[in-house]
Order: sequence, then structure tokens, then C-alpha cells
Amino acid sequence: MALHSDNERHGPVSTNELIMAVVFIVVPIASGAIVYVGWRSTDLLVFDWLAWLGIPEDVFRPDIQLPRWLLYSFPDGCWVFAGTSWMLLIWRRLHAWVYIFAVLGIGGEIGQGLGYVPGTFDWNDISFYVGGFLLSYLGYEYAKTRFIDGRFTGHGGACCG
Repeated sequence: MALHSDNERHGPVSTNELIMAVVFIVVPIASGAIVYVGWRSTDLLVFDWLAWLGIPEDVFRPDIQLPRWLLYSFPDGCWVFAGTSWMLLIWRRLHAWVYIFAVLGIGGEIGQGLGYVPGTFDWNDISFYVGGFLLSYLGYEYAKTRFIDGRFTGHGGACCG
């Protein structure tokens, strides 16, 4: 995976960039997947994938009630967060492609509201799409400044210019 844009350095991927990819992409996708596999209906497509892999559908089914927003909107926010982070790690700036996951999520939700896309329109989903995008961008900028650009010294986070 190339983690640079045309106007950035073209060297090897650093350890900090790999850590950022795990934290900003793998962890959110895994978190959303845990909610899907643990608490959502076994009629979802993900359970067909698990069956194909030979994993039983009840492999992880805790008997804990989750709030509606966590059950239905949180995985969507995780998806937008991870996708936005992926694009930011590739482009290293706010490029048009960085917005694609938020646009797809919000556009799909609006499509549901208008009856063009199957599903149920939900303001919580839109809130999680926007939140996922914003948290990804803010988290990426902080981590990039802290770990990639090295603009922070080790002295209580004081910036050294």
C-alpha cells in the first residue's frame, strides 16, 4: 500500500505509518465487525462469508443488550472512519478521494430517505458518518503531526516550530 501522494516523499513506509494504518483502519473495521457478528441478525451477508470460511454463525454471540445507536449506527461510523483514514494515509492531505466514504454513506442514507436505496433513513447514521469523517481527519492530523512529521518534541507536547 503506497502511503504517499505525488508531491510527497517516495521512500519506504515507516513503522509509525504502519501503526497508524492498524489503529486508523484495522481497529475500526474490527470494532464494527464485532458488533455485526455479535449482535446483528444472522440474515446479514457477513454470516454467509463466515459460513464460507467454516465459522459457525454463533461463534461470538454475547447475551448483552446494546443501545440501538451502537447496534445500528456505530458500525457505519467505523466504516467511514476507516475508509477516510485509508484515503488520508494514501493522499496525506484533503484530496477529493478523502471524502468518498462520507459521500457514499450520506448519499446512501439520503437515497434511502428518497426510496432509491433499500433500507431505512436514519439521522443517527448520518451523524455517525459525519462523526467518523471528522474524527478520522482530526485523528490523522494529530498523529501525522506527532508521529510522522515529528513537529512535537518530547517535552509535554510543546511544538518546536
